[in-house]
Amino acid sequence: MVKKVYRMSIVSSIILFLFGLLLILNAEGFIKSISAIIGVILLLIGIFPVVDYFRYRKEGILAGISLISGIFSIVCGLMFLLNEKMLMILVPVFIGVWMIINGINKLQIAFEIRDEKEKSWVVTFVFSIIIIITGAYFIINPISGAQLVTNILGIIICIYAFLDIIDCILIKIKFKNVIKEATKVIDEQ
Repeated sequence: MVKKVYRMSIVSSIILFLFGLLLILNAEGFIKSISAIIGVILLLIGIFPVVDYFRYRKEGILAGISLISGIFSIVCGLMFLLNEKMLMILVPVFIGVWMIINGINKLQIAFEIRDEKEKSWVVTFVFSIIIIITGAYFIINPISGAQLVTNILGIIICIYAFLDIIDCILIKIKFKNVIKEATKVIDEQ
């Protein structure tokens, strides 16, 4: 049983490592695939309410809302399917806007710290400027920003998988040592 769990853990870590490598080596292809999947899901989510609306000829405000949400979902799905780079543009722009808002917030905190005559305000000020510049970069260059985020995610996944493999090996070694010690104690009795 332990060997089976060990093998499964090693295999899953190797698969995770290969997935991280895929993110690093083909970030754009991965993002396009995710965009297509999101497009298909949105399209399917939108088709059902529209078909139901015309199939059952529902009346009332709820039927109208269902029809509108279905059409909106279909349009969004088609946008993701027809424009493979949609996700590559939207995600970095949202991240960029969030970073700029966060950076401005930290900038305000830096000035408040400065008003309290603390010297550490400079560090917060510099970090807030870096955050604002990075956020602006994601908004101005969303595609390279998406590739950067995907590459970083791939690197993190690869590091995690590598450390998990090492951990599995160390656990196996420890487990063998515990069994040897237990066997030794039993043999001595």
